[in-house]
Amino acid sequence: MASSGLLAILGGLIIGFGILGLIVYVLLIIAMWKIFSKAGESGWKSLIPIYNVYIYYKIAGMKKYFWILVCASIIVGIIQTILGKDATASNILSIILAIFSIVVSIMHCYRLSKSFGKGIGYTLGLLFLPNIFTLILGFGSAEYVGTGKE
Repeated sequence: MASSGLLAILGGLIIGFGILGLIVYVLLIIAMWKIFSKAGESGWKSLIPIYNVYIYYKIAGMKKYFWILVCASIIVGIIQTILGKDATASNILSIILAIFSIVVSIMHCYRLSKSFGKGIGYTLGLLFLPNIFTLILGFGSAEYVGTGKE
């Protein structure tokens, strides 16, 4: 008897967190739509996987970095397939790609903040609490001021 009550509570928590996650996901989609619209892009572009990331980089003035990351990921994947995942060279390449990705992510947060007239504090918020600051950027009063790059 006690175990069925515990299972019911656990099931309720799982369903509750699932519904909460779905609500947050829908809010993030709407926020991205609004961010794209503020930047002069069509909001529907935020709905297409991969393409939305390209547009997000474009808004921050970093289109070339998006393509560098895509190409580097493909090359590392091919090298790992050829050499095997246990090869030292492929592991080193993976580490280099991971470090490069982190640096590019920091640059993207900074440039995105600047393109909406925000400062370093907002950059740190986008970096460490991306969902919250994406919602603030989308639903807040920030206006797109451009990047002056690319």
